[in-house]
Amino acid sequence: MRLIFFTIYLGILHGQVLDEMYHTTDEIYEFLDTLNRSEHVGHLVHLDTIGYSTQDNIPIIAVRISDNAHIKEDEPRVLFIGQVHAEEIMGVEVVISLIKDLLFPDISIQNHMNILVQYLDIWLIPTANPEGLNVVHDGLDLSYRKNKRDLSPSGAFPNSVFDYDPSIGNDVDGVDLNRNFSFNWAFGDTFLEPDNSDYASHYDYYKGEEPFSENESIAIRDLALENDFVFSIVWHSSRSGNLSEKVFTSWKWDETKESPDLGIMKSIADEFAGNIPTEDGSSTYLSVFSGSRNGKLHDWFYRETGCIQYLVECGTSNLQPHALLLENTIYRTKPAMVYLMDRAIGYYTDAGQITGIVRDNSSGIPIEGVEVEVLEHTGSVLKPRLTNEFGRYRRILDAGTYTLLFKSEGFEPKQLTVTANNSGITQQDVYLTPEDIYQISIDLQHDGTEIIEVEGTVSNEFSVYPITIYSGSNSFSFRGGNYEITFLMDGEFMPWEMNFALDSDIHLTVPYDLGTNYDLNLSLPWPHSVGEWYYNGSLLRSQEDIYYENGILADGMLMESDLYDINGSNRVVVSVDHRFETEWDHDEIRVSILDQDNNILGTKAWTGNEWDEFREHLIYATTDGSFSSARVRIEFSPDETVNYRGWEIREIRMSAINDAYVSITENSRNYSPKIPLRISGIYPNPSYGNLLVNINNLPAGNAVLNIYNILGQNVFSRKITSQSKADRSISLDLGSLEGHSTGSGMFFIQIQSASEQAVKKCIIIKN
Repeated sequence: MRLIFFTIYLGILHGQVLDEMYHTTDEIYEFLDTLNRSEHVGHLVHLDTIGYSTQDNIPIIAVRISDNAHIKEDEPRVLFIGQVHAEEIMGVEVVISLIKDLLFPDISIQNHMNILVQYLDIWLIPTANPEGLNVVHDGLDLSYRKNKRDLSPSGAFPNSVFDYDPSIGNDVDGVDLNRNFSFNWAFGDTFLEPDNSDYASHYDYYKGEEPFSENESIAIRDLALENDFVFSIVWHSSRSGNLSEKVFTSWKWDETKESPDLGIMKSIADEFAGNIPTEDGSSTYLSVFSGSRNGKLHDWFYRETGCIQYLVECGTSNLQPHALLLENTIYRTKPAMVYLMDRAIGYYTDAGQITGIVRDNSSGIPIEGVEVEVLEHTGSVLKPRLTNEFGRYRRILDAGTYTLLFKSEGFEPKQLTVTANNSGITQQDVYLTPEDIYQISIDLQHDGTEIIEVEGTVSNEFSVYPITIYSGSNSFSFRGGNYEITFLMDGEFMPWEMNFALDSDIHLTVPYDLGTNYDLNLSLPWPHSVGEWYYNGSLLRSQEDIYYENGILADGMLMESDLYDINGSNRVVVSVDHRFETEWDHDEIRVSILDQDNNILGTKAWTGNEWDEFREHLIYATTDGSFSSARVRIEFSPDETVNYRGWEIREIRMSAINDAYVSITENSRNYSPKIPLRISGIYPNPSYGNLLVNINNLPAGNAVLNIYNILGQNVFSRKITSQSKADRSISLDLGSLEGHSTGSGMFFIQIQSASEQAVKKCIIIKN
């Protein structure tokens, strides 16, 4: 152990002895094992070793309590995690006490507990950081926070010594498990260290070398992905007291940058917090938003799985209080946990929930993995919400009417309008119709007699299928739907890509031809450039620093290449090899092909996170005639708040050719892609009144754009006519409404067609 310097305070802290009421790791596991072997409650208890700690290989045990604990049943699932940070051991005791109440209830609560055990699948993890718990109980460091990942004072490599310091913030070993989850992991370190050259683990908040580098985080991750938890609590304690007695709801990073379900999550958090009196008895816990982005469990849980998880800071600055205060704290937390379980089943509380089973219409068999999207509570930041092994979906909602979209590979999508109310859970079963199977025939054409082999992919919104085609005819079978076929054709040969709706057998011809390649050298300034693009010798980056700035320019950043003569070509393709991390739905990157009059021939945009590896994407344009000239434009448009790692481009190239096989594929039944109407974005948002509404899949015919204020009053209407199903962008000036200057506030923009509707909120700020 490295040299330790003691202050008077630290000496007192180090000499402190924990109250015997606190459970050691061995005592926890002995208690759980006793329950598991009990003749009286053993059938209600199932122990699951969900993983092992990173350094000391200690089992991480989850206890499952239900009326049939040893089998999975079609019941709502909830999860309570007692301790993630080593020194925050009060949560261990809160969870153990809840276990005892569920299995050995006092007569006054017996009926209530029995109902919860009967109708819920309850998972409890007393300690998710057992080796950190041992550090505290062994008296080595009562302020230790992390696990015991073996690191070295000189770098990120083991030295076979547990390097710790009983002072706050100076521990060498260990990773902060609550900063080791993949969502926003890049922001986990307080010091934002980009690498380990000046080793950054020597403080309490070290995020690890990569997301899920720690076994403890993996164990929690896998448990969450295997079980569709409805609610979860992770217990913490504030070492400073500054965050004490607070309930944190998933993210609100700015006044307008809310998580899609923030309203319902915050209202439940308010009720939860209101059930826990403060230590001094003057009030109740405070329900607050989580404003940080740093790889925490509760944000990851919600984003990745849909589980509403709250981070609760229990206690005050007394991290390990004496027995009387500990018992009092435990007693005060119980009504909140019971409320959350009641809310999952609608027992003696609001029951706002829509649930049901999705089945195959042809066989009646439940379908696992169906995407269930509530269109009023959605966004690209969220991973798809999927039906579980019983075909069950479940969404906790406020009372109201919602539009639900059900999608699964191989089935026709289905959209329903369903009403949730607080008097009882709404049951809405759904039957999906299987798509028919069709043939895709592909001819690979080329000069010469040798056999050519080309690898490519067939992809839809659910899956990517690698395929290989050879000279001559090739045939593949797929269920109906919307697909993209891509052949990158490495080297000088022209890439090929096509999007199509498959509702009949189709025939495609893919040429294996040399095209004309145009040098788009990223190291050279392009003729037209806006913004501070940065080239480091191998990559073109949107900024020099780790993270891009917000609101870089009013018009964003862009670069345009030279105008190239492609006369005689009817197919032009731009290939971009890149990776990106931008704010979902708000900060967009785009690559476009333009002609000499700046008309867009082809374009593709991205937003969100594809940072883990570089990927090659194609932007293409075809014509039945001939192109004259073309240039490439790249654009980056961040808004005023919330930034990420930006955009890195490794290579970008343009090729053009006269393709004898360019044609529009005709489908026998004039198939229309079954993609719902939606408002994909409002820019800027918030705005001073002038904004652009991007609409996807506007049906042919008449539609109406309505604007409602927060009271539900219609303050604006405009008729929209479309000749065919298409994407539209509509400019609005909302500086005045109904003849009056528009005040600041929240408004809802609705697009209403004959058969569909879409709604998205916007913020108007008075200038």
